[in-house]
Amino acid sequence: MNSTEKKSVFFISCGIFKDELEYLFREKKLDGEIVFLDAALHVNFDRLKEKLVGALQEHRGSTDNLKVVYGSCHPEMQEIMESYNAKKIQAGNCLEAMLGAEELKRLSSGPKTFFLSAGWINHWEEMFRQGKKDFDYDFETMFASYQRIVVLDTGIIPLDEEKMRKFSEFTRLPVERKAISLDYFLNLVQSI
Repeated sequence: MNSTEKKSVFFISCGIFKDELEYLFREKKLDGEIVFLDAALHVNFDRLKEKLVGALQEHRGSTDNLKVVYGSCHPEMQEIMESYNAKKIQAGNCLEAMLGAEELKRLSSGPKTFFLSAGWINHWEEMFRQGKKDFDYDFETMFASYQRIVVLDTGIIPLDEEKMRKFSEFTRLPVERKAISLDYFLNLVQSI
């Protein structure tokens, strides 16, 4: 490729979607190039903005089709997208990206549930460690009003049973799996 050729699509994604997106690329359901940012960035708005803006600046000249696979994880997300002429998936968070807002609402109609993606459950300790380090956040109290944890399992990411057990102990809540397909997520990413 000479320096004047532009890539058709360049994705910048939260690392929480790494396994799912790599699977979709391997299966030829998505095409283009992709870079993943650390999933733990969402616990620190300043660092998230710095890394996201850095990636947008670095890659905006390489394509006319810059796509961002993030929820609304930063209060200035819309302004950031507009500044770099980038398009973002239409999801408020990673759970909405996987299920859709309506399905998430339907599943939330029972016992008060804290939902997690498989990527999130496999990395919860690092994310909590970063939040504790940056803000001395007390994650233990965050689960006091919940009755259960549900992990959305696409079957793509092997769930770390030991991490699930530790998370259950940490939150003092049962952890359940909910099998889901990647269909909604794929359509969402293809639509940007």
